[in-house]
Amino acid sequence: MWEPPTLAPLAKWSASWQAADSWHTGWGPRLKVMNQFFDTIGGLPLHPLTVHAASVLIPLSAIALVLLVFVPKWRKAYLPLTVGALAVSVGLAFAAKQSGEALAARVGTPADHQELGDLLFPASIGLFALGLAFYFFTKTETKTPKWTLQLAGGLSTAAVAGVVILSVLVGHSGAEATWGNRLAANPVEELVAPTEPVPGATDGSTGGTTGGTSNGGITVAEVLKHNTATDCWSVVNGNVYDLTSYVSTHAGGEAVIKAICGKDGTKSFSGQHAGATKPNADLSSLLVGALATSSSSGGTSSGSGTTGTTPGLGTTVALTAAEVLKHSTGTDCWSVIKGEVYDLTSYVKDHPGGASLIKAICGKDGSTSFASQHAGAATPKNILAAFALGPLVAGSTLPEATVRGDEEGDEEEDEEGDD
Repeated sequence: MWEPPTLAPLAKWSASWQAADSWHTGWGPRLKVMNQFFDTIGGLPLHPLTVHAASVLIPLSAIALVLLVFVPKWRKAYLPLTVGALAVSVGLAFAAKQSGEALAARVGTPADHQELGDLLFPASIGLFALGLAFYFFTKTETKTPKWTLQLAGGLSTAAVAGVVILSVLVGHSGAEATWGNRLAANPVEELVAPTEPVPGATDGSTGGTTGGTSNGGITVAEVLKHNTATDCWSVVNGNVYDLTSYVSTHAGGEAVIKAICGKDGTKSFSGQHAGATKPNADLSSLLVGALATSSSSGGTSSGSGTTGTTPGLGTTVALTAAEVLKHSTGTDCWSVIKGEVYDLTSYVKDHPGGASLIKAICGKDGSTSFASQHAGAATPKNILAAFALGPLVAGSTLPEATVRGDEEGDEEEDEEGDD
């Protein structure tokens, strides 16, 4: 005989929640432990493994559920297996989410991929719930109205379509973030020696013919001499590196390094590393010096501390505090973090913590703000590498930005300012 439900389960759940409330006060440390658990396996990031497993199993189990909705004769044999696969999918989606957060603390995360990934976990839970409901309805279909079974099947079908599309978008955004820049980047740019004298050249000749340095830098002509695998120099972001000893040890293979010997390897480096790392961190032990600059090519010398151009290269990266102060708005936002200048203009709207936190450090020193928001779990060099402009000139100082710990605080300050 059917009995009306009681409030006992609800009361029991409420008591359990209150008893566990103290657990939430230590939520931060527990999240750190969880991130460490999902961080790496065998010294490699766990995220690629979990996200690929989730991206494959979730759509397959979802499609299987749709087939069972429309093919009743298969339900008895395959529906329990499908529901089990949906349950495993929930676990994989959770693992992908947590391992993604752990990886983000190391190298940063593309905003689109992170937003879609955050949706996949609750979506997988919803799909599992619908699959489970459909399973129980089929077990009691003789006792329940036919429309109930049809409704469960219809909802499951709609949910499957949404989850499959979401899974594809998650996989695509992740692949684009990982491989897009590498495939699109022009691997190598030829260095071109200047035809006009480089100011400061010791013999007054052109940078292309002097074999030494000028403006405290190394000339293009000198770099061009080191163009073999056994004597390999290359220019990356305005700095000259001796990669001879690195050719045989490069994880991506010798051919990648050989291709940039005696050339500008900036785009090749950026393409291979997808903006996640910087040469001044990876190649610091191989640095020879800065490439010589020429004011005749439309820029200034690197010693001036302003941006300029170099023969056969893009811009130098030494920047003054006065230059940073010019970029102090949400639509033109530069900030200094631990001595490095970053152009955060395109990051304002994508910042997971809200635009107000980034706007507050525009044209200022955001080192303290960054450290407080990330609690030592990440460094600007891996989170913001794609936005780096270069080091702040020694001796330059900027006002320290003061940022409240949450967006509500920022909004309250804005309102008080308006009053």
